Amino acid sequence: MKPVLTRRSLPFIGFWLVGTGITAWSGTRVDPYMLHVMGVPLPHPYPWQGVLLIVGIQTIEVLLFYALVRPGSYQRSWVRALLALLLSLVLLGFFGVSLMHAPPYMVWHWLWIACASVTLLVLFSISVIQKLRAHAA
Repeated sequence: MKPVLTRRSLPFIGFWLVGTGITAWSGTRVDPYMLHVMGVPLPHPYPWQGVLLIVGIQTIEVLLFYALVRPGSYQRSWVRALLALLLSLVLLGFFGVSLMHAPPYMVWHWLWIACASVTLLVLFSISVIQKLRAHAA
């Protein structure tokens, strides 16, 4: 049986750590909607509940990406990359519809998913190119 965590899983761990750090940092940013529309004066309390919710969602998202890509046995599997890309695009659309008056941590979460989508698009493209080269050879 292969170990679950290998050096191939390090990008997923790093991606999760970056997302968690960005989410925690963005909780310290001023919420313009709360300040200008709702009239809540500065300093705003740290949004623990929202930040922890987004961190939990990010954890589930990274685990889903990891389960789809399965880096331990990944060998030019463009189908796995395509499924992960489609999932990231669905998440991008799902969270994108709520951005109009969203707090900063939700905006940064959306940007984090956008980076995941670009990364998965690159992975998909590389996998297709490698598969075509292997097939032609």
